[in-house]
Amino acid sequence: MQLRPEPARIQRVEIVDPVLAARALAHLPYPFLLHSSMRDPRARWSFFGADPFAVIAGDDDLEAMQLWRRFSAEVHPPADGPPFTGGILGYWAYDFGRRLERWPSIARDDSGWPAVRLGFYDVVGAFDHETGRAWLISTGLPLSGAPRRDRAQRRLETFARLTTFGRRAAPPRLVGGLEPLPVHSTFTPETYRAAVEQVRGLIAAGEIFQANLSQRWTVSITAASPTALALALGESLASVSPSPYAAWLGGPDHAVASASPERFLELRGRRVETRPIKGTRPRAADAAEDRRLRSELLASAKDRAENVMIVDVLRNDLGRVCETGSVEVAALCEPESFPQVHHLTSTVRGQLREGLDGFDLLHACFPGGSITGAPKLRAIEILERIEPVRRHLYTGSIGWMDWSGDADWNIAIRTATVAATSIRFSAGGGITSESDPDAEYRETLHKAQGMVRALRRVVGPVELEATLALAP
Repeated sequence: MQLRPEPARIQRVEIVDPVLAARALAHLPYPFLLHSSMRDPRARWSFFGADPFAVIAGDDDLEAMQLWRRFSAEVHPPADGPPFTGGILGYWAYDFGRRLERWPSIARDDSGWPAVRLGFYDVVGAFDHETGRAWLISTGLPLSGAPRRDRAQRRLETFARLTTFGRRAAPPRLVGGLEPLPVHSTFTPETYRAAVEQVRGLIAAGEIFQANLSQRWTVSITAASPTALALALGESLASVSPSPYAAWLGGPDHAVASASPERFLELRGRRVETRPIKGTRPRAADAAEDRRLRSELLASAKDRAENVMIVDVLRNDLGRVCETGSVEVAALCEPESFPQVHHLTSTVRGQLREGLDGFDLLHACFPGGSITGAPKLRAIEILERIEPVRRHLYTGSIGWMDWSGDADWNIAIRTATVAATSIRFSAGGGITSESDPDAEYRETLHKAQGMVRALRRVVGPVELEATLALAP
């Protein structure tokens, strides 16, 4: 028997800052904050919540697909509500791609964390940075009928009380010390440069055109609560490295803080958009030098070629699930400036075919072309041989899919995973035939600077160049 869809309940709440609301929910299971900490017309909303009625954590997303397709038929999002009013939220690790294509298994899995972790949230808070207004939305799932309506109202009342108190909540206590923390990398400067030359050799041999080579740093710490530490790091990132697609995800054994500047996939109705980033220059404190670096990036044939190659990869990926002839490049190699770097960003759009949904879209495009290479699968195979450990969440994706089917996923760069004894984060860059090994190595350090500055505020002195060593 098909259940009649129930409307979600929505309520205005007096919240002045979504970060404060997220703090107030941090004691609940699987709290989250998706935070537009950098004002951007495409990312005007922040979302917060906790206590999902189901959590899927494992190597694939089959159970998540089944649950979402069941519940999405049982609830109506509120008319004229925020973009995300409840549904699935969490991450797909980069290594989820192993379930979609045949990858070699060479890089060491040293985390043991799931490839997929998705919560099913029946209560979501939404904050509109444009108007300063906030709402709570509750569906009452997973119940049905009158019990669902009663649960929706009770949950609204509970979360309204908690988030109102959140206006007065104290920030998390920071754990920084005075002594430099031990930091290890998967590469030394010399071995990273050698890896760049290895990729260049494969390009010269005709194996690939480009590959996104990365290194990972591990900071040794002691954290009583990964969730609380990740929240403190997320707040620090929002201050020193604001971004349109930032995220904080709490969890029992590992938590996440992200300052991603890159949108992977947005789905609105049947309209699809992806915004790959390729091409980087550091920011400069001197305004004239900063303008020069930005102009240099715009004029760089190497960086433009790098971006165009990835645009072609994404056009191909979208073409697998979009209407024939609907995929178009809406913008090519436009400059965008962030606190630590300038980037080149392109925009590719398409129309999702009838009968397909957000899972089909994500499976067709995952992992993102901007953080793998071209041709994509061969680049992935090569990176599996050269990078010594699996990436896990780095270059995977964080975001949400609403009960309506709309979705928004970032590329998980500028992202740290926090556990009880370590904080892990990575940075990389696109290697082409024209790459200079020294410049590519320095680019990873430039991209990591926002994370390093945020970590210094939270855990104490962190120096990448001074403490680089091979991971033990």
